[in-house]
Amino acid sequence: MSDDCSMEEVREEMDDILLLQWMASVAAHPPRGPHWHHNRLDWDGHVNQLMHEGTFVNEYRMSPSAHHQLVVLAGGRVADIRHIIGASRAAAYQAFDDFVDAVNSHPELDINFPKSIDEWREINDGFKAKSSEEIMEGCVGAIDGYFQRIQTPTKKEVGNVIAYYSGHYESHGVNCQACVCSDLRFMYFGVVAPGSTNDNISYPLVSGLKNVAEALPTGMYCVADAAYTLQENLLIPFMGAERLDEAHDSFNFYLSQLRIRIEMAFGRLTNKFRILKGCVLGSLDRVTSIIMACARLHNYIIKMDGPNDTMQEVVKGGDDAEFSIVPHPDAPLGMSYLPVIPNEDWEEFEGISYTRLGIVEYLRSNGIMRPLYNLARKQREDDDGSNLEWDDEYISPW
Repeated sequence: MSDDCSMEEVREEMDDILLLQWMASVAAHPPRGPHWHHNRLDWDGHVNQLMHEGTFVNEYRMSPSAHHQLVVLAGGRVADIRHIIGASRAAAYQAFDDFVDAVNSHPELDINFPKSIDEWREINDGFKAKSSEEIMEGCVGAIDGYFQRIQTPTKKEVGNVIAYYSGHYESHGVNCQACVCSDLRFMYFGVVAPGSTNDNISYPLVSGLKNVAEALPTGMYCVADAAYTLQENLLIPFMGAERLDEAHDSFNFYLSQLRIRIEMAFGRLTNKFRILKGCVLGSLDRVTSIIMACARLHNYIIKMDGPNDTMQEVVKGGDDAEFSIVPHPDAPLGMSYLPVIPNEDWEEFEGISYTRLGIVEYLRSNGIMRPLYNLARKQREDDDGSNLEWDDEYISPW
């Protein structure tokens, strides 16, 4: 500024500067629009409309009676919650978080193993009813893992971020381990390891599951796929050349009749809670909470509405496309969820089970093979050139 400038010129220049500062401030922080009054949904009218249309179960993934028992209500999307509770977007997100926390903290929704011998017998009876001729008469659980895509965790959260990356699915994720009973309810469910972890490594980390399986009485066992290590109380199928033995092949069939229950449970879980179909967003703790809430509600709906677990209903969905288990585009073998695929670090550990040997000997001595209808289907699949790839064989063998 020149020394020759008059005080009037100085004041004019300062006024110009202040005006420019005010204009910049307004541009950066535009005034808020008028307050919008959010109207609550007329819930009774909404329910009556959906009941009249016969679409309530399609919209809310459970019966009206099951929905009525939930004290806190939430839809599948924040947009749904906004319209139901008549709230802003921020309030809707908070309502969603509160709902997840309420589900995970309610003791009646806890996921537990049986606590008495009578409860274990009931679980066993359910599996025997699913096994042809009750060949697998000692089964009390089906175990498997699945890969859930998640937002890339931060180094502050996990340290080793790359451990959560699956090269097969080209995504970050977590390994979830579960054990189900025959009606598809989870007796155990946990987010247990980074997404690159193989099932035979994740399983020993889960003491709450592993210890229960190992403590089962002689003659009782859980079933799993060949990505796990054979143990006395954890039976897996025969693989590779061993499958050519007729008794081994027969054992694989009868084991798969029961092991498929866990695949059906994962399919039902991801079909009802379609937030799990994609990448679950949020911090690792929040993602874990969302996944666990879905598993707990999965059990709740089965308790209230029944398992609805016939192959026609669960896999094909009957005549209602809303309930069909839609194959995931990135999943092998037409599955609707992402199974844990053995990676290059996978190593088979030798195991032994006298229980499995006993079942095989029974099948062999009595000449029991796969049923003819299943042999014919398997032959058609062979003729179509649909032999399993190596990694497929370890997640869902015939």
